[in-house]
Amino acid sequence: MLIPTWLRVLLRAPFLWLLFQSLALTVYLQYAPKPQQAINRWTLSVTTTVQRFFHWVRRPWIALAEVETLRQLNSALLSQLSEVTCAEGPVAFPVGAWGDFSATQRYRFVPAEVMYQTFQARHNFLLLNKGGKAGIYPGLGVITHTGVLGVVAETTATYSVVYPIFHAEVHITAQLPREQALGITSWSEPTYNQLLLEYIPLYVTVQKGDEVWTGPSTLFPPGLRIGRIEEVQTDFSRGFHALKLRTYVDWHRIGSVYVLVPS
Repeated sequence: MLIPTWLRVLLRAPFLWLLFQSLALTVYLQYAPKPQQAINRWTLSVTTTVQRFFHWVRRPWIALAEVETLRQLNSALLSQLSEVTCAEGPVAFPVGAWGDFSATQRYRFVPAEVMYQTFQARHNFLLLNKGGKAGIYPGLGVITHTGVLGVVAETTATYSVVYPIFHAEVHITAQLPREQALGITSWSEPTYNQLLLEYIPLYVTVQKGDEVWTGPSTLFPPGLRIGRIEEVQTDFSRGFHALKLRTYVDWHRIGSVYVLVPS
């Protein structure tokens, strides 16, 4: 009787040895606890390493999504705070831009990012990534988490041009809250992060370090921080102080901004 070729191959000693060794190793690993645990630990370690790698790769996108979520939440909280109209007297807001705010007007705070800004220009401007679709229109005030930034000058559906306080033609009604005196801010290049506060009468007592806030106007609600007095000059010929102030907004480190939309 002739034995088929494939059967002769199977019956060879080396092949049979490998077959039985594989079966024995499988049975051993299946029923022996320590080797099985070691393999499980190794598999878990490899899986964890792979998951950590993919998490590290995705981390920048996760962080950006979380920042946007927090920005929207902060915007909603600020809008709710501006609706506190039943309080008697000023309402103190727990954000750096507010000095002492009388909630006579409700505002919606629209968060935006600065896409572009100019430097060393007499007529500086910023470009924001929000426009008409977000409810923004010319004439609205723009702030950061530290203080007043500027005014919306032009808008498209998706972008806005902002003239900052460091613009030759931007003038803001300001007040010295300690003395309740009103003046006007102005700027001249290239003194970034500095403004000139004019038309403060000489009878008003002014000290270095006094805060300057926005006064009542159509552009900003009163009580937004602008800066602190850095130098006191007196112009007796005009009868007014000429006050140099250091702004809270740093033109070189603006970050996220909020557009104040009356609601």
